[in-house]
Amino acid sequence: MRSAIFFAAIGLFAQQALVMNRYDQATTGANLQEIVLNVANVKAATFGKLYSYYVDGAVFAQPLYVPGAPNMLYVATMNDRVYAFDADHAGPPVWMRNLTDELTGVTPVPVTDVTNNPDLNVVGNVGILGTPVIDRVAGALFLVARTRENGKYFQRLHKLSLASGADLVPPAVIAATVKSAAKDAVNGQLGFDPKGGNQRPGLVLVKGKVIIAWASHEDIGPYHGWIMAYDAADLKQSAALCISPNGAEGGVWQSGRGPAVDSDGAIYFEVGNGSFNGTSDFGTSLLKLSVRDRAFSIDDYFTPHDYEALNARDADLGSTGPMLVPGTTLLVAGSKKGVIYLFDTRNLGHLTPNDAGVLQSFENNGGRMLAGPAFWDGPAGRTLYLWCEADFLKAYRFDGERLTTTPVAKGAVGSRGSPGGALTVSADGKKPGTGIVWGTLTVSRSADHGNAAGVLRAFDAETL
Repeated sequence: MRSAIFFAAIGLFAQQALVMNRYDQATTGANLQEIVLNVANVKAATFGKLYSYYVDGAVFAQPLYVPGAPNMLYVATMNDRVYAFDADHAGPPVWMRNLTDELTGVTPVPVTDVTNNPDLNVVGNVGILGTPVIDRVAGALFLVARTRENGKYFQRLHKLSLASGADLVPPAVIAATVKSAAKDAVNGQLGFDPKGGNQRPGLVLVKGKVIIAWASHEDIGPYHGWIMAYDAADLKQSAALCISPNGAEGGVWQSGRGPAVDSDGAIYFEVGNGSFNGTSDFGTSLLKLSVRDRAFSIDDYFTPHDYEALNARDADLGSTGPMLVPGTTLLVAGSKKGVIYLFDTRNLGHLTPNDAGVLQSFENNGGRMLAGPAFWDGPAGRTLYLWCEADFLKAYRFDGERLTTTPVAKGAVGSRGSPGGALTVSADGKKPGTGIVWGTLTVSRSADHGNAAGVLRAFDAETL
C-alpha cells in the first residue's frame, strides 16, 4: 500500500509549527496564525492539490510540521518508516528512516498476527500508529514503533534527529510489570503485552517526560490499558501505570487523540470500558494524572454512575480524547453515546450516584464521539465544533460557564459513518472572515472495518 499526503494551493509560507497531535496540549486543533488561507480564497476555483508525496504504507499518525529553512514535513507509516519532506517542493524525501530490517527478520507486525482478520480497524501492518511528538529545542522526534523479530514482538520508543532521522540515543524497549490479581497474571505479576498493546493515542511531552498510552485491538482479550512515562533526554522509564491491574481491559485509545495537558502539567486521559474499583482499577473513567517519584499519581478522576451498564453495552467514555477550554479550568469530554461532558479540572467528582462532578452534559444526537472536538475563539465568541459519525458538522457556543445545548450553526453535509469528521480550525486570530473548519471524513461508508475512500471539506467557521 502507498499513501499520499496532499497539499493545497495559494502558496506555502512558514506557518505555525505542528509538533504534536491536535496542535497544542489543550488539544483544541486550532492554528490561529493562518495569514494566507481564508474564507474568501479557499474556493473550488482557487484552492486544490499542488502535489503529493508518496510513502510506503498507511498513515494513521498525524503528519507533523516544523517551519524553518526549509520548512519540513514529517510523516510516519504503518510500515515503520519515517519520512522528512521539504514542505515547499515536490520530490523525494530529504531523508527516510526504515526501522525494520527484512534481512535480519525485523518487520512491521502483520495485523493478522493480532486479530486473525485482515479487514478490521487496521488493514495490513501495524508499525507506527500513534502520532509522534517533536521537541524543537532538542531537534528530536519521539515515536513508538512496533516490530516482529523472528517470531517475537517488540515495541520501542525512538528519539530521532529532525535533521537526519538517526537515533539520538539508543531506543528503549518498552516493558513494564506490576503486582496483579488479574486472571491473566502470572505468579502475581502482570506484564505489558508488546504484541497486543495498541499504541493509538498521540504522544505528548510533559516536564521532560514522553507520555505514551495503550489499549487493545478490537477488544481482543485478555488485555489491560497502560500509560507510561519516559525521560526525554535518555529514554529511561520514569513511570508505568496499568489501568486495570486487578481486573481487565481499561484501554486508552481516544480515537488517536493525545491527552490534554494543563498549564500545571496535569495530564488528562479518557479510559475505555473496563474494571473499576476506585483504588487500582479505573475503566470507563476520566483520569487526571501527574508523575511523582517515578510513579504516576491519580490526582482526580470521574467515573459515570452507570459505568457497569456502559461496559455491558460497549458504550464507554473513552471513545474520544479530552479537550481543555482555553483560558479556563474547564474540560470537555465525550463518549460512544454521543454525550458531551463539561468538567471543572479542579474537581472531577469521582464516582457519585448523581454524577456530581459533571458541570454539564447533553446528547449531541449524532452517533458516537470519535475524532472529537475543535475549538476557536472567533468574532462571535468561543465556539466548539463537532462532527460525529452519523451527523452534520455542528457548532456550540461557550459563554464562559456552559455550552449552548442547541447548535448555533450546522453544516449541510452529513457524515456517512465512522469516525465522522476529524476537525481542525485555521484562522488569523479572531479576525472575521479568516476562520475555516477543516474536516476529513469518509465519502460513503463507515471506515470501522476495511479501507474507505475519504474527502477533505472546508467550512466557514462563522456560519458553517
